[in-house]
Amino acid sequence: MIDGLAEGLNDIQKKAEKSLIHFFTASHSKSTSETRKQVMKEMEKESVQKVKSASKAYLDSFSSSVQGKWSKAVDTAFKNTNKVLKDL
Repeated sequence: MIDGLAEGLNDIQKKAEKSLIHFFTASHSKSTSETRKQVMKEMEKESVQKVKSASKAYLDSFSSSVQGKWSKAVDTAFKNTNKVLKDL
C-alpha cells in the first residue's frame, strides 16, 4: 500500500512539474509571439507612411518641375498610385 501511495505521489509530482514547465514556457512563448506581431505591425505602418510621404513629395516636386503632354499622363498615374496608397 505504501509503495502504491509513493508511486501515486511521484506521478502527481511529475505531472505538476510538467504542468508548471508548460505553463511558464507557453506563457513566455505567447508573449514573445504577441510582441513580435505588434513590432511587425508597427514596422509595416511606418513603412507605408514613409512610402506615402515619399510618393507625395515626389509627386509635388515632379508636377512643379515638368511641363508637357507626357508629364500630364505621368502626373495622373502618380496621383492614381497615391490614391491607392491612401487606401492602405
